[in-house]
Amino acid sequence: MICFLKMFSSVWTSARRWLGSLHGRTWLVFYFLSFTAPDALLAQQAPPVEIVPFAAPEMLSFQELVQLSNDASPAPPLRAKLEQLLNTPFTSNEAYYQDLLPVRPHSDRVGVFLRAVFWNIERGLEQDLIRRVLSSPAEFKSRLKEFDPEVTLPESAAEQLEMLQKADLLILNEVDLGMTRTGYNDIARDLAHSLKMNYTYGVEFVEVDKLNLGLEEIVLEDKKAEEELRQEFKADPQRYRGLHGTAILSRYPIANVRIKRLRTCYDWYGKEQEAISELEKAKRQAAKRVFYERVSREVRRGGRMALIADLLVPEAPAQTITVVAVHLENKCHPRCRRQQMREVLSAIRDIPHPVILAGDLNTTGTDNFPTSVRREISKRVRNPKFWAKWFINWFNPISLPRTLAFPSNYFKNHLDPTARHIPLLASNHEAGLFRDLEDFSFADGNKFDFSGGPERTTNATSSTLANSNQRGRKGFKPTFSFQQDYGGLVGQFKLDWFFIKPVSIASGGSYGGHLPTPHFPVTMQELNEAVPGKISDHAPILVDLPLDKPLSQS
Repeated sequence: MICFLKMFSSVWTSARRWLGSLHGRTWLVFYFLSFTAPDALLAQQAPPVEIVPFAAPEMLSFQELVQLSNDASPAPPLRAKLEQLLNTPFTSNEAYYQDLLPVRPHSDRVGVFLRAVFWNIERGLEQDLIRRVLSSPAEFKSRLKEFDPEVTLPESAAEQLEMLQKADLLILNEVDLGMTRTGYNDIARDLAHSLKMNYTYGVEFVEVDKLNLGLEEIVLEDKKAEEELRQEFKADPQRYRGLHGTAILSRYPIANVRIKRLRTCYDWYGKEQEAISELEKAKRQAAKRVFYERVSREVRRGGRMALIADLLVPEAPAQTITVVAVHLENKCHPRCRRQQMREVLSAIRDIPHPVILAGDLNTTGTDNFPTSVRREISKRVRNPKFWAKWFINWFNPISLPRTLAFPSNYFKNHLDPTARHIPLLASNHEAGLFRDLEDFSFADGNKFDFSGGPERTTNATSSTLANSNQRGRKGFKPTFSFQQDYGGLVGQFKLDWFFIKPVSIASGGSYGGHLPTPHFPVTMQELNEAVPGKISDHAPILVDLPLDKPLSQS
């Protein structure tokens, strides 16, 4: 008997170690699926995949960042290190290994669903507010009282706040890592820890502007302002990492992460250096103005990319949903954004399971980005209030859309970049990008859902993409707006998008049709604007993706 107990103890100890290992836990996920997934899904069961606990590329030192700022053609070792950083994602499945589970919200109308949120978080400047919004309605409401003890959260904003608590997937653009302006924090990691989520992060740009590095000479007549500015731009070489990119946070395990770098539509290093040189020539004539203009420049290494990752979702077809997080170029003509999107589509054509493509596509219809006082301030400094106090009079919205010269065409396109392109009479240079997305067929024959049926929308609207992106009375509900929006007529744009590829499911039972069909999109403008100055210059958007059965069969 004693021998038997010793043998049992030895076997049990070995089993526990194996189940705690990477391979063992990966196997266990799919063993569990064999008991929980519907028969129709098991027929498409995916092979086991590696769930990486943590992986990250090597960081650049501060001195290497200075070299990248000064040298257009760095030495091969440094160039190779930069390329590795730009092409290797940071990935953590810490939440999975802590046995933290998804919310898996459920409703009578659609059954179990995945709630996906996309948000351009403006570098994470308001990271504390963002964390509170995503994880603690009580803390967010408490923070509002600090702005104004008498404030009451509007009912629509309160509803949106509660919606966010059920999100199992967050896709974020403009995410800092090791930047002075955001306290050197790793925004993606910190949010993931707060929300108990897994995450992956891809570097879009390495910020090597001398102003960001704290190496820019600052000379002003007002010596008090000069000293405060020096402190604002002073960088800590031990903590500065200079990274800016895109993140995916998920309560489901993340696997098979890759980065697809896109064609260069604007040279953020060479062109910005040229602009600085031109300004320097004018220094003696307008030294003060040169410095202010200098603040709107950004010298960077890298470029636009797509971050692609598989989520292991038990209820999904093949137990896998691929997330494609994109951020297209703003400083280019729409035709180059269209070419960037074509490269993304080419990279994902062979994916056989559902796809969520989301991001800030910068669909302004122009070759430059509309901006605002706050946006120019927030590119650089930690304390926008200070910046505004000294210099707000030097900034006005720059690069307003050229279409303002043609009001009728502007008002046709600015909230609906999918509008038809009619050469000369009613041009819309963004229309081609959306036509490519609508016409695109994956290798398995499935397509993005452009149907827009009213039964799947938040407000019973019906038109192109209405069941994955909220529409308004005219066009789409805007996701970006100027701080000063000229009476609501100018400065509001639909820049941020969801595109969902459901896959065909064998007909029969409650799983006939396509999964997951997009439902009930919401643009959270009211919540984003519930605090003075907004949480971000972009509003978050969400869409619900039923994993149980299509609405038409409920």
